[in-house]
Amino acid sequence: MNLFQKETRVGPSITVNYEALLRSLIVRIMEKIPTQKALISRLKSDLRLKLNVGFLYSETIPSEATYSRAMAVLAANLSVIEQMNQSLIQLINDELDIFEENVAIDVTAIEARTKPVKTKNPKLPSTKEQRTMTREELRTLIPTYPAWGVKKNSKGKNNFWFGYKGTLAVSTQSQYILCMAIASAFASDVSLAIPTIRQTVPLLSTKKEPTYFSFDKGYDAQELYQEVHDLGFEPIIPLKFVPKNDGEVDAYYAPICLLEHSYQYDSYDSRYGALKYVQPKIHCQNCPLQREGLCQKVIKIKQMNDQRKYNHPARGTKAWETKYKKRSSVERVNTYLKENYQLNDTRFYKSAQAIVFYHLIQLTYNVKTFVNQRLSKRNAEKK
Repeated sequence: MNLFQKETRVGPSITVNYEALLRSLIVRIMEKIPTQKALISRLKSDLRLKLNVGFLYSETIPSEATYSRAMAVLAANLSVIEQMNQSLIQLINDELDIFEENVAIDVTAIEARTKPVKTKNPKLPSTKEQRTMTREELRTLIPTYPAWGVKKNSKGKNNFWFGYKGTLAVSTQSQYILCMAIASAFASDVSLAIPTIRQTVPLLSTKKEPTYFSFDKGYDAQELYQEVHDLGFEPIIPLKFVPKNDGEVDAYYAPICLLEHSYQYDSYDSRYGALKYVQPKIHCQNCPLQREGLCQKVIKIKQMNDQRKYNHPARGTKAWETKYKKRSSVERVNTYLKENYQLNDTRFYKSAQAIVFYHLIQLTYNVKTFVNQRLSKRNAEKK
């Protein structure tokens, strides 16, 4: 509450209960109350809600102007809300070990309430340039004003909107939002990936099994693989296109034999950082070249030869497909936030205040998810 303290000792005392005001903003999201005016009306008419958020019976509900000033203060000190989110995530991890889980990252379109205008958008640094920049440099270069964006839907048609792009990093099992980064809608998905990864990685704990970052095929860029590997994690990204078959590899870059049968992925040798492929036994049983000594029984390929081509587990295997399917967790969270947490209907015209509200949505979602899991755990223990 230090943000709302007076700068001088002169003048009238502060009479607004800002702690209760901030709680009411979270309740607004949970109760799907569309506007500040509707929230104030609800607090005035619902005594139980007024007391539950922390207002005293004798206290007057703040005006719309007071709520606007509070949002302006939060917008000028966005790092405070971000720190609140990080502290909450740390608390959740202390109880549920969510930092041990794999992570899924995806972008969602967020419409702005501002009147659409044509903007002069700067050229953002490429993923190659981003790898040479610090986290803070990237943060200052990524614009956050509302702009026109375009994205292909599942049917291949272009969807246009005016507003922002929200990039979410979600734990794939418990589905908590580890990071929410907001940018202008014109920014490409892949240009927002490295800043989001760098914000998420400090939260994750190292373990014997590698932590996987899963993305859709829009993130299939060489520099993104390199970035994730350099940070000590493993990317799961489908290829944008099937490579041309030059007679040495199949569609998943697995080696093939003289009769063009694909070798089978066997395991990953962490000592040498190599993928191990073995002969396709089904095809080798009746192969006329079996006793000619022309085929290798085992082929090992170092992953660092080409980090984009060689994942572990290898593409085309059930293990890889299983890990990639967990990416749907971030899609479910994106949809849930839009349907139940006003992510696409924030009613703020100033971009700075809208971004504050997006981070409050993250805080509210994580709090509610945590409380529900705690209650479920407690009920299970009673039974």
